[in-house]
Amino acid sequence: MLTLKSSYIKHKTNIYSFFKKAAAITGAVVITACSFSACTPFGGSASRYNNADEQYNAADNESFNAFTDSLFRELASSDSLSLHALLENPCEYGIDDYDITLGRIDIDNIDDTSDITDYITKLNAFDKASLSKSQQITYDLLNKYLYTTLNYSDLYLLNTDLTPTIGIQIQLPLLFSEYTFMEKKDVEEYIQLLSDVDGYFNNLLEFEALRSVRGYTLSDDLLDEVISSCKSIADSAGDAEGMFIGTFNSRVDDLIFLTDDEKNVYKKQNEDAVINHVIPGYNALITTLASFKGTNQYSGGICNYPDGARYFEGLLESCLGWSKSIDEYNDLLDSYIRSYSIVMQKLLRKDPSLNSQFGTFSFGIDKPDQIIEDLKKKITDDYPALNDVNYNINYVSEALNDYASPAMYFMPQIDNLDINSIYINSAGTDSSDLYPTLAHEGYPGHLYQTQYFASTSPSLIRNVIKPGGYIEGWASYVEVHSYEYAGDNTLLNSLVQCNYALILCLYAKGDIGVNYYGWTEAQLSSFLTDYGFSSAEAAHEMYTAFIANPANYCKYVLGFLGFEELKKQAQKDLGDNFSLKESHRYILETGPVHIDILFDYLKNWENRLVVSSRAA
Repeated sequence: MLTLKSSYIKHKTNIYSFFKKAAAITGAVVITACSFSACTPFGGSASRYNNADEQYNAADNESFNAFTDSLFRELASSDSLSLHALLENPCEYGIDDYDITLGRIDIDNIDDTSDITDYITKLNAFDKASLSKSQQITYDLLNKYLYTTLNYSDLYLLNTDLTPTIGIQIQLPLLFSEYTFMEKKDVEEYIQLLSDVDGYFNNLLEFEALRSVRGYTLSDDLLDEVISSCKSIADSAGDAEGMFIGTFNSRVDDLIFLTDDEKNVYKKQNEDAVINHVIPGYNALITTLASFKGTNQYSGGICNYPDGARYFEGLLESCLGWSKSIDEYNDLLDSYIRSYSIVMQKLLRKDPSLNSQFGTFSFGIDKPDQIIEDLKKKITDDYPALNDVNYNINYVSEALNDYASPAMYFMPQIDNLDINSIYINSAGTDSSDLYPTLAHEGYPGHLYQTQYFASTSPSLIRNVIKPGGYIEGWASYVEVHSYEYAGDNTLLNSLVQCNYALILCLYAKGDIGVNYYGWTEAQLSSFLTDYGFSSAEAAHEMYTAFIANPANYCKYVLGFLGFEELKKQAQKDLGDNFSLKESHRYILETGPVHIDILFDYLKNWENRLVVSSRAA
């Protein structure tokens, strides 16, 4: 069998996240003591996929809009960095009184879930039949989100924001680098937020101390990785040309609404904030995390921790919202692994020379701007049209090269959609991976999906509650299919595509194996050996990645398979009436929701598509 290329795997993440005012299961959006979006269990009963006839109001229920807008303001204003990332003009959205803070975990009330139950009560007060079609989707989204958040809220100590690769210590400098300056107030609030870095980190360390007492601290090896990233950032933070000082100075110099004297004042204030708050904050992380070494009592995957298996189930329910057990997910992965393996074997039998050609595969383009423009042209047959949008491509600071993800997309503000930034880690992405990477981050991935959904004028709450399985699953789905846009050798394209998809499935299966079934590193290595991963170093790297971020790979891969299964169902239901472009339109217009919800509304979309095709 063809030897698989482990280098194809990318530790990528959608960088946009929200700082927590309280501890959570995992992820981005939070209501007090818990987090993320949700799957079953619901409040009340729900069919697997109801596909019920449409019964909804033509017009929005304004009381429901008021409720969701209130929830949006609550979530959006939990910290000022998240608020600024969401809105250029918060006052226009009813947010005009907020503290300039990075947010805090409420240590004294960490297990208080009263605000979640309050929102559930308010949601349940609405008659779903009184809502418009789009509101019903939002209702289902909130229902799953709130109930799952509540059901797993007691497991908050199993979560940490301080991890290698996707930890907040790495994300924070990138988020600051993307902070937009549209007026003086923005510059002043930016400096205030910089001055809060040490307070924010000290609060995180209070939470980590609680985890340490329970023996939940990261293993010493993982702590060393986090500490190493903190040292790299602290050592370079004060550099005149670095990501905190040099980047700020050059951006301020470009601001036409500031006088030269004002620019100099802000430059000095920024430097003082970096020296007196940012660097001490990172040094506090270094010192305190080092003191926690040796306190971890549970080695291996998260299932080895108390309630760890349930926690892992909660992670998958949160990001995927798909009515499947872990065993069913594992079986699904097995079926796709078999399928991709069979296709690859058939391709090699059809043309044995593909084996030697495999190592020379190339998209023929290695310039980021050219790749994105090429993708924009080639996706038009398969994806609905989108008005042209602005974007810029940046490279991760050298201080983060060894720690940051290979690539990241920063979502634009709701009221300023023109700023779309993609960051590439030149140390983590080689030229052969750049084309599919930019399909993932750009077109038709994150950037395209974000802009398309924004064009539908969604409810404000839909901008903060975005299940990770949809977001990253969609980006992984289009990344896999970007191999179809390579050269004229379709057989080679298919081979490389299947190879990559197969590797993704192996990663997700390894994630489940380590974190739910309790695989040891030796067991993972034995499993990988059957698929050509003979390197002990590769197995160790994967094992460590699974332990550091449980369910992270499942989010990408099972989300991707969710879209594949949805497509299969639509093809089966519609037959000759199936249209790939229209199925993508359905997904994009529905927007980020749980996978169950996509299936629940599929039949209604299919019926409308058939009626429309007959009318045409």
